[in-house]
Amino acid sequence: MTRKNRLSLILIALALPLVIQAAGKQSTYEEYIKKYSHIAKQQQKKYGIPASITLAQGLLESAAAQSWLAQQSNNHFGIKCGNDWTGETILHDDEQKQECFRKYKKPEDSFEDHSLFLKRPRYQKLFELAQDDYKAWAHGLKQCGYATDPNYANKLIKLIEDYELYKFDKKDWSESDTKEKKQEEQQQLEDDEIKVDNSAKSKSKKNSNLKSIDLYHEHKLYKHNGRKYIVANSGETFAGLAYEYNITEKALRRYNDATDGRELREGDKVYLFQKRSRAAANEAFYRVKRGDTAWSIAQDKGIKLSTIYKLNGIPKGLEVTINQELKLR
Repeated sequence: MTRKNRLSLILIALALPLVIQAAGKQSTYEEYIKKYSHIAKQQQKKYGIPASITLAQGLLESAAAQSWLAQQSNNHFGIKCGNDWTGETILHDDEQKQECFRKYKKPEDSFEDHSLFLKRPRYQKLFELAQDDYKAWAHGLKQCGYATDPNYANKLIKLIEDYELYKFDKKDWSESDTKEKKQEEQQQLEDDEIKVDNSAKSKSKKNSNLKSIDLYHEHKLYKHNGRKYIVANSGETFAGLAYEYNITEKALRRYNDATDGRELREGDKVYLFQKRSRAAANEAFYRVKRGDTAWSIAQDKGIKLSTIYKLNGIPKGLEVTINQELKLR
């Protein structure tokens, strides 16, 4: 055998494992990753769940979107209905016959619901883990009881390593998040408005109808869920605070869901702009405590009161109950 032939055989022998490994990858899995990786990255930005974990679970639970459940209901994570699900449903044989599963209009909704599902108290320990520690997340999911399969964690890890899904956990993504940028720009505008209002307030000190109110008390500004607020002192009213910040009382009451004539108490949060329609990602759920009201929870979380009623199917005006678990986004 010539030296040239021996060299050729050596090169073939070295390349063979790589060829076998490449052949072992399923094209349907690679297509799934290509199609849904950007959604998994968005979910990581939004909720802090590693994109690799989301993709691996989607691949495993839906057989790369080829399962009957994924095809018929866009359910990529095998999430069952549960007592709190009010959306569409579909019946499918799983551990038992004809079990109820959630049905979505599009796959993106399934990814969003999967993230919200993991934000439940049962899985809170996961969010203490580093976002790039996919092995800890995989074992953590199993320990929290996400799946009954004893090899569930190892299956996720194998998928992540076989398809190099850990690459998607990096935070230096080049794609831009337009919505996030718009929110930041809007918040900057609101911050500028507060500065202007506070400046105008210090220059104007006359209103004969409000002489008994401490109009010029310096309130410290706070922020929650991306919205600025102050804390009411004893004896303060919406009328006085509205004057202080150069906005109408009607608007201030609307921002704080107080159009019913509610008056302030010491320690109440008073938002200076319209609250958001959903809570922050890390406050997606809340268990009602003694002394809570729907209004106090809305103020504490910086969300509209109507959000609590709508997301939890509570008739307007009806109060929450102790230990009730509320969905806030």
